[in-house]
Amino acid sequence: MSSSTSISIGKIFFLLLIPVLFFLSCSILSSEEDQTAACILQEIKFDEFNSLKFQTLSGGRIYNISQTFTDNDEEIIVGSYQFSYSENSITVVDQRTTYALYPYLRVELEDENPKQIIRYYHTSGVLLFHDFSYPKENLIRVDLTREASTGDILYVGYSNYHLNSDGNIMRNERFRADSEEPSGFRKTADREFTYDSAASPFLNLYLPFFADSNFPGVEFFSANNIKSIAEDDRTFEFHYQYGENNEIINQSLPSGQLITFDYANCPG
Repeated sequence: MSSSTSISIGKIFFLLLIPVLFFLSCSILSSEEDQTAACILQEIKFDEFNSLKFQTLSGGRIYNISQTFTDNDEEIIVGSYQFSYSENSITVVDQRTTYALYPYLRVELEDENPKQIIRYYHTSGVLLFHDFSYPKENLIRVDLTREASTGDILYVGYSNYHLNSDGNIMRNERFRADSEEPSGFRKTADREFTYDSAASPFLNLYLPFFADSNFPGVEFFSANNIKSIAEDDRTFEFHYQYGENNEIINQSLPSGQLITFDYANCPG
């Protein structure tokens, strides 16, 4: 078996999207009525070897995500993540781990919006906290804090997500805590985005957005699909092929990599 089977769900996205340093996403918080009327995401194929498969309940609510690797035409499940829901929280359990102090992912909600997301790293005992705030209209702030197994706390920094009236992040700024800067923070990224008019199949996908130890990509929040990213006088473009229901069939990244999508329940 190839050593690639040991790559985690977060690392798959990181390795595949290094050229533009961004990730993908998918919706699980829209209403059941809205989800039933649209195509429901079944699979994201990153290449001929790696994919994510989604098992859903009636209406499209995710209850399991499987990470698969194909080796010599044999499909191997290398990760399995089970979702459970309560009124104001979502819990994700790594089914490969027989015992853990905390769930793989814990999402606390307020008015159906994320309030806090805690990612637990079983092997190291590290807890990663994403704290969400909504300081003013059309602005989302995410603060990132790391707690080591020893109890030591490290505040990493924060990221501002600026929304437009269409529900898309038009600008994303990231700041890292830095005692040598007068403000106490050093800006590490400032990016602007344009979008198409098609509904994103990626909105609010907690995995793999919160599988990695970074701020979530803007796709997690945005209603439509990124057409371009501009940063430091450079522009990166994305291209799409759409199906009969205006769903994304494939996405071509600025690096040239092609990502494909399979759906169920498409109308017509």
